[in-house]
Amino acid sequence: MKFAQFECYPLTLTGYQRHMKVISCILCLFLGFFSANALAQITVSRSVIEFSPTEKLQDIEILNTGDYKIYLDMSLAEIQNPESANPVRQELTDPRVAPVLVSPRQMLVLPGQRKRLRIIMREAATEQDRIFRLTVKPYTGKLNIEQSASNEKASAIKVLVGYDLLLISRPESIQPDVTTVRTDNSIKFVNSGNTNVLLRRIRQCDSAGNDCEELQPNRLYAGETYQIELPKPGPAAQYPVEVWRSVSLDNAYDTY
Repeated sequence: MKFAQFECYPLTLTGYQRHMKVISCILCLFLGFFSANALAQITVSRSVIEFSPTEKLQDIEILNTGDYKIYLDMSLAEIQNPESANPVRQELTDPRVAPVLVSPRQMLVLPGQRKRLRIIMREAATEQDRIFRLTVKPYTGKLNIEQSASNEKASAIKVLVGYDLLLISRPESIQPDVTTVRTDNSIKFVNSGNTNVLLRRIRQCDSAGNDCEELQPNRLYAGETYQIELPKPGPAAQYPVEVWRSVSLDNAYDTY
């Protein structure tokens, strides 16, 4: 029995775990007469979409790799205080005043079909990053639409699983400013800048570059502090920590 798998971004964790870590989720909500063959598989071309102040439009592609048609419902939210342990998710339900829009908000994707989804950034970041989420929810059955003029009710449908895509609007003058403090037992990253920095890989090895251990990466939002307890306690000369970081398309590498 094969079930469709989708990428998900849990919002109850911290840092990279909360906003960037791609995990495989399987959610089966169906009536007794539904079979595994009634599931479709959806993939998206990008899970992180970045906007510079001059970019207003970006497109992503959605592909149905399954054997059955599937309906999608899109919704947007702005993440307030993404650097905190308890970020606030503000749903953007009114397109008249929403700072970001998505078009279309609903679509049908046939088997093997590829469709384009447009994201419109109406209010760009000014002094600091603005962080948004685009939720893509797939359904089987009929589209989840409002009651028609003839008072016919929409058919009942079942949610399978969805994507929670990360949208980043960066300010015109980005100032990444990450301070790193290394002790024998831990390493701490503090972002005092105005834009997020992706700590995309963190690794600790011995001085010869052997016996390495991969540590949990993290997207470090402006104002966020991220600390890791080191698996190999000891001085930096004996057990250095390597860090690969990115800000948009700029990459850097450091050893601590």
